Amino acid sequence: MRLAGLAAAVVLLAVRAAVAAPSFSASIDRPAVAPGQPFIYHVTLVSNSQGQPEDFKPPDFRGLQLLGGPSIQTGVNMVMGGGGASVESTVTWSFQLAVAPGTRGPVSIGPARVRGLGGQQLTSNSVSVRIGAAAPGQTGAPQRQRQPSMFPRGLFGDEQEAEEAPASTAAPFLRATADKKRAYVGEQVTVTWQLFVPEIQNYQPTVQPKTDGFWAEDIPSTNPPGQFTYTNQNEGGQQYKVAVVQQRALFPLAPGKLTVSPMEADVAHVDFFGRPFRLRHIKSDALVIEALPLPKEGQPAHFPSANVGRFTLDVAVDRAAVAVGDAVTLTVTVRGAGNVRNVVVPDLPTLAGWKGYEPKTTVTMEGGATASGSKTIEWLIRPERPGTTTIPALTLVSFDPTDRRYVEAKSQPIDVQVGGQATDASAGPAPVAAATPAGLDNVIAAEIRPIRAHGTPSRSIGASFLHGVGFRLTLLMPPLAFVGFALVGRVRARLSRDERRTSRRRLRSIARRRLHAAAAHREAGRAASFYVEIERVLRETLSEKLRVPVAGLRSEELGALLAARGLPAEDGARLLAVLAACDEARFSPGGEPAGRPAQDEMLERAAALIDLIEKAPLATGGTA
Repeated sequence: MRLAGLAAAVVLLAVRAAVAAPSFSASIDRPAVAPGQPFIYHVTLVSNSQGQPEDFKPPDFRGLQLLGGPSIQTGVNMVMGGGGASVESTVTWSFQLAVAPGTRGPVSIGPARVRGLGGQQLTSNSVSVRIGAAAPGQTGAPQRQRQPSMFPRGLFGDEQEAEEAPASTAAPFLRATADKKRAYVGEQVTVTWQLFVPEIQNYQPTVQPKTDGFWAEDIPSTNPPGQFTYTNQNEGGQQYKVAVVQQRALFPLAPGKLTVSPMEADVAHVDFFGRPFRLRHIKSDALVIEALPLPKEGQPAHFPSANVGRFTLDVAVDRAAVAVGDAVTLTVTVRGAGNVRNVVVPDLPTLAGWKGYEPKTTVTMEGGATASGSKTIEWLIRPERPGTTTIPALTLVSFDPTDRRYVEAKSQPIDVQVGGQATDASAGPAPVAAATPAGLDNVIAAEIRPIRAHGTPSRSIGASFLHGVGFRLTLLMPPLAFVGFALVGRVRARLSRDERRTSRRRLRSIARRRLHAAAAHREAGRAASFYVEIERVLRETLSEKLRVPVAGLRSEELGALLAARGLPAEDGARLLAVLAACDEARFSPGGEPAGRPAQDEMLERAAALIDLIEKAPLATGGTA
């Protein structure tokens, strides 16, 4: 009994050792192949360890053609034996090979190598490929050996047997087409890239086409996000599923032959876990577009090549009646089909008595196969004197590639009424003529007394003067006048010092009050009110310093006044720049930024200028 039990234990250990030992073997799917006939080479690792092996090295396929691979399949089997059950994992590497035409004799495939999970180096057996006629039933596509697995076929990307699902001979490809091969400079060329696949596969672009020499606009896709919309199409006797991958509107920038480079992508099947297999790299053909120069007949001088298409022009103002100093928004809008983003809009003419600011440009593109939309430019202008101003008609010249001629789109003139009075501090009040009663000439005022003449003096004039009070006063007048003038000078000097101190205190009080108000507007997010306070504090400080109101002076007038009063030109330029920045931040869409950092910097600049004005030895008095 003891011997029998010992023998059973030895057998059990041997069985378990056999089950635990991994195997690494190679095979082919047929015993003989004809030259040029594809076949499948498999190498399979079977072990009871979980995980993936490492450092797989395929054999040297010398004398054979490698058509594809490797494709990797995995499987799990339940093995019964040795008084229990164990789980086997299977990994198979498959290569599609072919014998080169003209090959004679058998071809030997050397061993493959892999490192198992335990670090053990495994080597497969060598396989000999016999050259001969194809076996019956094997003249078509190569058959795969069915590997044992406890999961359904296709779950891990393994293909169906040839007799179950014959492989299609249709190959996926990309096609690029252009709606025209010749186009004028600036004319739209629509290029479409299509994907042709025998069945829906995973698509991954790898190289985008280059469109050097073109202005490119992407045409919005009508596909659902992240998906393609397929249609069925017969191509070369094969059935394909076709999807539009991308569309672009290209506008040639210069005449000549321009090339659109190929698009490249990878297509593959995907297994249950989203892993690609049977990966194929596909590539479209390059496209050559011939760009024609625009016709010279009827072409205006300096014609912009982007103005190719069909456009309309619209000019409008937000109000037709304003007061001096109020802002008016002039809007110029170009609409149509073509390279709308780069179309050149007519310039705003110079308007006498008006001040303009940086314009704001807005482009809106519409969806569709033809690039179209609108380009809007907004100018903010301000009148500086009253009257009626006529904004002349604007003209947009474009080339219509359909009719092959140059066309003009014109706007209508616009009248703007400006009310109020122009502010000019340099002009004093108009003289007023004295009123004269009607019908009276050479009227003598009642205060003028008639001359009375005496015949002879009543007494000696000289003696009266020497003995009178007048002579004494005459003697005392010079010293008294000298003392009086000295006292008056000292009083005036003291009053001047007191006045300067009072003026300085008044300046500082104005500055503190206005800067505090500006800081409050900044904290509350009122950008326009903030810049109003900055401009006001600078102008009030100047008015107090110069003793002349400067609130209504234009920039050039204020600059001339400051130069005349002795302010250095560099300091005057700094002051005028800050005032202009406040104006732009309030009125111009493209002017001074109104954010918190810009406002902090503006507070510092204003404080420095106030200190400069306070200390500057400016002349005072007079009129501006």
